[in-house]
Amino acid sequence: MSKKVTYETLISIDHLTIALEKIKNKASPGLDGMTKSKFTEDKIKTLHRELKQQKYQPKPVKRIEISKPNGKGVRPLGIASQRDKVVQAAVLLKLEPILEKIFSPNSFGFRTGKNCHDALHRIKYYWQNTIWLINIDIQNYFESINHKILLKELHKHCDQATIELISKMLRVGYVNLVTNQTVEKAEGGTPQGSLISPILSNFYLHALDLFVENLSKVWNTGDERRFLKSYQQRKNLTEDERKMLALFPELKPAIAKIKHNRWVIQGKPSRDPHDVNFRRLHYVRYADDFLLGFSGTKNEAEGIKEEIVSFLENERKLAVNKQKSGLSHSKERNILFLGCYIRYMPNKIVSGKTKTKSNEDGITQLKSQAINNASLKAPIDRILERIAERKYAVKKENGTFRATSRRALINLEERDIVNRYSSIIRGLLRYYSFVNQRSDLWPVVSIYRKSCALTLADKLKLRTAAQVFKKFGPNLSIKDIAGREVTKLYYPESLKTKVDFKRGQANIDNSCIDGL
Repeated sequence: MSKKVTYETLISIDHLTIALEKIKNKASPGLDGMTKSKFTEDKIKTLHRELKQQKYQPKPVKRIEISKPNGKGVRPLGIASQRDKVVQAAVLLKLEPILEKIFSPNSFGFRTGKNCHDALHRIKYYWQNTIWLINIDIQNYFESINHKILLKELHKHCDQATIELISKMLRVGYVNLVTNQTVEKAEGGTPQGSLISPILSNFYLHALDLFVENLSKVWNTGDERRFLKSYQQRKNLTEDERKMLALFPELKPAIAKIKHNRWVIQGKPSRDPHDVNFRRLHYVRYADDFLLGFSGTKNEAEGIKEEIVSFLENERKLAVNKQKSGLSHSKERNILFLGCYIRYMPNKIVSGKTKTKSNEDGITQLKSQAINNASLKAPIDRILERIAERKYAVKKENGTFRATSRRALINLEERDIVNRYSSIIRGLLRYYSFVNQRSDLWPVVSIYRKSCALTLADKLKLRTAAQVFKKFGPNLSIKDIAGREVTKLYYPESLKTKVDFKRGQANIDNSCIDGL
């Protein structure tokens, strides 16, 4: 049994001081208007006294609205008061090391030293020969977490006083600054913007991780698929062939190769894809996004999907979005997970080495080379759609995209415009550093480059992007009054595929996949 979080150590002045240090220096103030720099030692002591006397009550969260990454509407952003951020950080610092010890190796979201690339790396290199991909979408997950279930399970890791404190923090209301409306305490969900919301939401789905891992123990059977009897007999001779070889015995190697090659060309497998003694069930989860890979029959995959849906609905009290959930064959296109397309490619036919000492018959024996690993590709169509939604491009009637000026940026300095575009391109290429056919990203990078030039054209009252390139050069080099370069647009020299996963790195910017 892991060590519990105790209220006494949680609220100590020393621990609250450490918690304050962990809060970002430039974090926006909540309703109290207080910033980190103004939260003095006396305020720490006052907060400690309130907590010790159990008179502490979190203040309502300041809620503002920001545009969604896909440009469609707005999403709320919650900002807690400084004193509440200190308490949240204090709880997180005590809770995280305890829960990290129990979290599943299949869970990658909201965890130190894990990111989207770790999850996708797992799929690419460990999900071999997967036939079915099972995707289940939880509807409004973060707003639907059941407090009663969450707190009951947290009781294994926290004492009663800490549970009561977390309960207060979960039920905090908010003030909507747009409507100037105060909303009362929530009965479900985790507070938007709270420092403890990520780990609590992750912990709530830990039970799902355990459930699927137990399913895997049941389903994972056999070391490898058995060879098909028909494959082993593919070179057997017919009566007519035996008669012919009686006259021309030197043709035996050639006939054997021809019969083998016909099997390969027809796309027939060597091993039984429906071997009842071989099954594999794989699983990864990133926050509330999770995917399962299954090697078995379609009916079995459907059954697994329904078991998981039932668990989520009955044991976690979560609603499943049936329209966004489904079962796909692994060879289908456009199966999206964590901002990339996942697809298993068909076997590749290559020349195999013949076992004969010579190749006098002129027939090369073919080999069906299995591509066991998943192919991960950037969803160029979706990225271009999002670029248009964010007004860096427009979609023409024929379905193609044309770069446009991003007029919202023209009031920035020239160097800041270029730096903004450089940041976007770098983030995009860094996130998609692992994809197959990285050159697919050229249309995206080119649109951002031209959009940057058109934005500068608008700012400088120039007519075309060509005039901007003439003025600043192909890399949009911005210089100071002394003629020294201060910045230039980041534009890659090449997009050669290198399958470079940025595993275990916290600075992977996932914002480029928002809304995909």
